[in-house]
Amino acid sequence: MARNKQAFKLIPVDGTEGKLKPILRLQGMNAMEPLETGQPLRLEVPQEVPEEIPQAGMRPGSPPHEAGALRTHQPGIDLLIGSISSRPDDPKKHRDQAQTRRRRIYWGWLTLAGILLTGAAVWSVGKIRDADAQEDQIHVSTEPALDEETRENPSPNQLVERIESVTRKFFQASKTETLAQHVRHPERVSPLISQYHEERAIRVNPVLRTKILQPLTLDNRANFWMQSVELKNHETRNLIIEITDSGEPKIDWETLVCRQPMKWDAFARERPAGVSLDFRVYLERDHFFSHEFADSSIWNCFRLTALDSDEALFGYAKTTDPVSTELLDLLKQSGENYASVILRVTIPHGSQSRHGLVIEKLMSPRWIYLDPPET
Repeated sequence: MARNKQAFKLIPVDGTEGKLKPILRLQGMNAMEPLETGQPLRLEVPQEVPEEIPQAGMRPGSPPHEAGALRTHQPGIDLLIGSISSRPDDPKKHRDQAQTRRRRIYWGWLTLAGILLTGAAVWSVGKIRDADAQEDQIHVSTEPALDEETRENPSPNQLVERIESVTRKFFQASKTETLAQHVRHPERVSPLISQYHEERAIRVNPVLRTKILQPLTLDNRANFWMQSVELKNHETRNLIIEITDSGEPKIDWETLVCRQPMKWDAFARERPAGVSLDFRVYLERDHFFSHEFADSSIWNCFRLTALDSDEALFGYAKTTDPVSTELLDLLKQSGENYASVILRVTIPHGSQSRHGLVIEKLMSPRWIYLDPPET
């Protein structure tokens, strides 16, 4: 069979010959020219380029060495380093020289460092000895002052311990002399303690526990404390304690026992005339005017009662007397209908009133003497 020599021709599948689009051939980096259709494309085979053998010491990917480029391009630095063929000196010789240099340098520095450290150690020892001697001297000279400062200004914990210690000693005391060691104003109060216990035996009743202990400010004085303790017989006693200038707690014995010059009931019953006595009483305003105190324009009337007593007496102060103004102002300032005060009172000779007495002086606006009273 004869071969059909007709040239093969590509026909589009849709049966229509479409117009071929021009083909662009890159002629260079900056030019593009269209390739005419119907013209055969010649593909030239490039001339064989001999394979470049990398020089010794060149890393793969290094740029080719052009003429005069070795000095300007540094990638061949490895080649330069590796091309040195001179025989190195004996390594043992270099090692000995290096050790000799190190030995000279090290021993020199070590000697200098040793001298400096020795000097510093000697200086430090001397300073430490001087400091110890000075510290001992300062300690000896300041120890009394520090002890005095600690006594006068104890810490809160130390102060609480001192208060509780004094309270325990006080309630464990069996002699009036021991009681007097822990009370305020001992010169004035010690005879009162002895007189009080002539009629009453001292009952030793140890403290079981402290129920309340808190600071108390009286007339801008912050050196007082209030303590409530429960005794072994489960009796509760309330105390007012003053911290003296020396830092010692002192119990106000007079408020503890509510000291009176005589029993209030006995005073109301016996009515000793012409005697001035200081009583701790509750003060109230009243309007009971009778007998020699019947004129309300001359007298102010006050109702007086005492602790553990139902007996009421009436105290009178002249409206023109300073004590009258003091008592009225005190009741007004207290915000209550009564006040706890210490009054100096007397029953005049020949008084017709069975329950009346004269108020001579306000001794204290409370049941405690902040300062020793006038005798």
